[in-house]
Amino acid sequence: MTAPDWLKFLLADTSALQLVFWAVAIIALLTALVRLWPFLKNAVQIVDALVQLPALSKRVAAIQSQIDGIHHETHTNDGSSIKDAVGRVEKGVSGLHGRMDDVDRQLTSLAREDEALWREIENTNDQET
Repeated sequence: MTAPDWLKFLLADTSALQLVFWAVAIIALLTALVRLWPFLKNAVQIVDALVQLPALSKRVAAIQSQIDGIHHETHTNDGSSIKDAVGRVEKGVSGLHGRMDDVDRQLTSLAREDEALWREIENTNDQET
């Protein structure tokens, strides 16, 4: 059994000690690579995160702008916020409730007076007949 020509070419001047050395070196390199793989993976993720940081910064700034707008609308200020408008509406509705209560009392009073007047008219008609 003879070795192929390409193998003879690669191993022409190589001793057995050199082959052992290369085998140990390759095994050591593969072992180191396997052990370092989690650290390399984390390093790549960190670099990836650093690359995406400017876009994230812009997104955070946009979200902060939206939060500032919401804060402006939900807290009292110079009267232009939604909270101020709701306060004005509540005050107006409260006034309307009071006025409607007055109208209801007056309507009830007028209904009683109307009934009394109708009874009086009926009594007057009964007396004439």
